[in-house]
Amino acid sequence: MAHTRNAALAARIAELGLTEKELSYLLNDAIEQTTGQRGKATDRYIRLLLNGTIQWPWPVNRRALEQVLGRSILELGFVPRGQSSVISPRCAGPAADGAGVPAGQATPEATMERREVLGFAAGATVSIVVPALPQHGRLGLTDVARLREPLAELVDIDQRLGGVAMARVCVRQADRVLDAVRRFDASDRVERALYGLVGEYLAAAAWACVDAMELDEAGRHLDRALHVATIAQDPMLHAKVTNIVVMRCREAGDVRYAHAMAKSGVISTAARANPRLSALFHARVAHGHAHRGELGMARRALGRAQDALARVTPQTPTPPWLRFVDQAELAALANLTYHVLGRYPQAIQHGELATSQVLPGHLRNQTLYTLGLADSLLSAREVEQAAARATEGLQLAQRLREGVHRGRVARRLRQLRARFAQWPDVPEARAWVAAFDQASAQAATRAEPGHGATSAHVALTAAHPKPGDDAPGTRPAHPALAAAR
Repeated sequence: MAHTRNAALAARIAELGLTEKELSYLLNDAIEQTTGQRGKATDRYIRLLLNGTIQWPWPVNRRALEQVLGRSILELGFVPRGQSSVISPRCAGPAADGAGVPAGQATPEATMERREVLGFAAGATVSIVVPALPQHGRLGLTDVARLREPLAELVDIDQRLGGVAMARVCVRQADRVLDAVRRFDASDRVERALYGLVGEYLAAAAWACVDAMELDEAGRHLDRALHVATIAQDPMLHAKVTNIVVMRCREAGDVRYAHAMAKSGVISTAARANPRLSALFHARVAHGHAHRGELGMARRALGRAQDALARVTPQTPTPPWLRFVDQAELAALANLTYHVLGRYPQAIQHGELATSQVLPGHLRNQTLYTLGLADSLLSAREVEQAAARATEGLQLAQRLREGVHRGRVARRLRQLRARFAQWPDVPEARAWVAAFDQASAQAATRAEPGHGATSAHVALTAAHPKPGDDAPGTRPAHPALAAAR
């Protein structure tokens, strides 16, 4: 007689990231806890359950399946002898032989969200939704996906408003995921995914610190991110951290080390598999060659970056943090490269391309591209045009969180001010210096204590507090990261 595959059981096993052998071990553990004797389940037994050969396991095995998989035996797709398989598991009563849902174990507690307020920008509240988890049980890949949701929101906020003052909330999210690793059971696959997610949040925190020019703090977060990336065995996370290391070194003026790290990124496993990432690292390498005065090698690296980007297809995996790598970003990096080489006409050409092709909503990048173009125009002694572009950049910066007062954008504005001050005889240059000074004074006033509209203060609101949820920072440090702090 032909058997029907148990799709519900297969889906739950896949959701928890378990292999057949891992599930058999867990079942035997559960049986031993219940009966005092080790169970005899094997991976072959699991396959018999999956292919429908065994449609109604023995009572002790049913209870073990419910305990390990966190679902009732009916929800797992099993059918009592003599009953039709069309019974709806969600509507069915307790299983025969007392094999109903174990109290407090099989059905996960409902998750409740809360909203964390990061601050204010452009007159609006900036916040993310923090998903909650049940208080006990076994985590699956769907739980990992829920815990990942705030990361996409944080990336979007960074692209729109800049990363200034975002590091703390990223670290809190990393600690929440680490706490989940400590409190919940998970398969090896799910545990690695959780550690990978911790690393992504820590990398986001490091990037926020780089954007805020808090480079020492960025280094500490990068150390922790590399630690968990090793546990997670995640090549893309390693590449993400490498890219941030390059940016941190560049902002710190250590261009030699930044160049070496960019070259390591080019030959990384992730870059070889992902052309968008390869394009980014090749363009970073070009910038390093420029600082070494190597025009030919810089041009070749920019060409390789373009070739790699041309290989990107709609099927190319693109995590949220990597979406900024497009023609506009490569043009902006080419602008920086040619500017360092003193090739200002080429720098201006690429700067114009970058500002015209930037993705909608990428306000911070648009600001930096515009200021980079203004800098190149000024170096080409086109002061009036430079002032016009710098005015655009200043207006954009005022829409960022503390864009005129703090961080990478603010530093570039100050550098431009010093350069424009060298042209006192040009009315446009004097006007821009005055406009910047006024904007800077206003930003400094708003940043003083008591002016919360642009404060970096991070408030926590619990619209739907989770029962038993601890306040951030009340749990002990996770032992796996104790050495990395």
